[in-house]
Amino acid sequence: MPEFDRGHLRRLRPASRRQAQPVRPSIADLLETPGALLTRSHLRTLGLERRAIDAVFRALPVVSLPGYSRPMVRAADYLAFVEESIYRDDRVRPT
Repeated sequence: MPEFDRGHLRRLRPASRRQAQPVRPSIADLLETPGALLTRSHLRTLGLERRAIDAVFRALPVVSLPGYSRPMVRAADYLAFVEESIYRDDRVRPT
């Protein structure tokens, strides 16, 4: 007797009972939100490579919540750090 794939027979929840998935804020929204926290994944999304992310986490105060394994930094601290790290004509870049 052949075996049938019963995966297609699963019942779907009615539309009224489906739970809405929470919408995650974009990185741009997080950078504008007071008190927002950024993880390593957020910094990666901003285009930083692993060594740059490590440098950010070494330079800034790290938020570590009890029971949560992912360290975070404050978005405001990150933006201030980037601003301090911009070398224009008024400063000499360290070597």
